[in-house]
Amino acid sequence: MRLSAAHPSTSRKGQIPAVIWWTDFLIIALWAQELSGGLDFLSPGVLICLQSGQWLTALWMGVLWVIVQEGGGNLVFGVSILFYAGMLIFFLLSKWLLEPENPLFIILFSLLLACWSWVVLSGAISFQELPPRTYSAWSWIARQWAAYVVFWSGALFIYRRGGRNGRI
Repeated sequence: MRLSAAHPSTSRKGQIPAVIWWTDFLIIALWAQELSGGLDFLSPGVLICLQSGQWLTALWMGVLWVIVQEGGGNLVFGVSILFYAGMLIFFLLSKWLLEPENPLFIILFSLLLACWSWVVLSGAISFQELPPRTYSAWSWIARQWAAYVVFWSGALFIYRRGGRNGRI
């Protein structure tokens, strides 16, 4: 339910229209994912929508992110679907423990998500009988955790300051 009488396609003065904000988010996340060697930067976008209670936007964005990641990756189809389904289940379960707006929630959930990402990717790699990763699991999880915390916190801050809190 919206409390504002403004039409959802208009934005308040000084705010970025939602379509432009999410397009910019996608471009920056894909760029960061490429430069980081494959760390995930798309998931925080879905998490921002879940935190804001924008379930429909989170749904279509999750579908778009799955298409982007499944189309650009070399793993079997379904890895991204499994990852995002687990992410949604973990979000719904963990928001009972901590308020999603709490910074501690972002830090702890990012750690859980980094571990979940490692489990899903390692399972897919072994399922396809690809050569195992040559680096430590904990160093990869630490890098992914840091990426989630920094990118999610930064994007959420910018979204609340300059992005529009409406649906696309």
